[in-house]
Amino acid sequence: MNKIYTFLALAASTFLLVSFSANPPDGKTGAPGDSLCSECHTPSNAQFNGSISVEGFPAVITPGEDYILTVVNRDSVGNAVRGGFQMTILGPFNTKAGEMTDHSDNSIVTQTFSGRQYFEHNPSVLYPDSNVIKWTVQWKAPETATAGSQITYYVAGNIANGNFQSTGDRIVSTNGKGTVVLSATEDLSLQKPTLYPNPGSDRISIVLADGTLPDGIGIFYSLTGTRAGEAEIQHGQMNTPDLASGVYVVEIRQGEKSHFVRWSKI
Repeated sequence: MNKIYTFLALAASTFLLVSFSANPPDGKTGAPGDSLCSECHTPSNAQFNGSISVEGFPAVITPGEDYILTVVNRDSVGNAVRGGFQMTILGPFNTKAGEMTDHSDNSIVTQTFSGRQYFEHNPSVLYPDSNVIKWTVQWKAPETATAGSQITYYVAGNIANGNFQSTGDRIVSTNGKGTVVLSATEDLSLQKPTLYPNPGSDRISIVLADGTLPDGIGIFYSLTGTRAGEAEIQHGQMNTPDLASGVYVVEIRQGEKSHFVRWSKI
């Protein structure tokens, strides 16, 4: 009987590892609140080396603008077999910034319960003669990003030996930032809503900067980007979910548009 259990455990483990090669679990970018691929892929292979990078991420970001981003996995030694990656893009409160769509072959865009998006390999790819693998995705900068705020991408790459196991690979990671500027037609008054009382407890009133009272959904995040709860907004009024005392980032979501503001629960 023990032999049967051992066989089943090994079979399940092999299935998971092959599945991760096809499509990795979300949350392995090294971003705040994420772990890294090296949590499973260990120990690191000292005989492998290389880099992961993102081309096309703007140093100056215009709200609502479309950008083509290219993730580059480079095997600088030339002895690895397969390569993979995972990337997320976050705003100043460690929540999803913008929207990733129209990805290239052998990749996918996923979205988690927390709201974060992940662009990742699907499946991992054999290194060509150049020892460089590239994947592309279209990223639309958030429509309501605040001028002067920073948006950061986090990306991790796997330089792998291709044995579909968690050993003998090399994990690399990096991040980069861009700063939001206002377009010539954007109204600064639309940038920041007001929540009161702040600090508060059970009920919040919300007024957008243009004076309107929103309808939609309020989503509460911890400062590490973990989703803590949500509540319906009706004509600028919201009953808060059951939250521990502390500081939260509140996303005021109206259809495709979102506003972010800090709020303290007492």
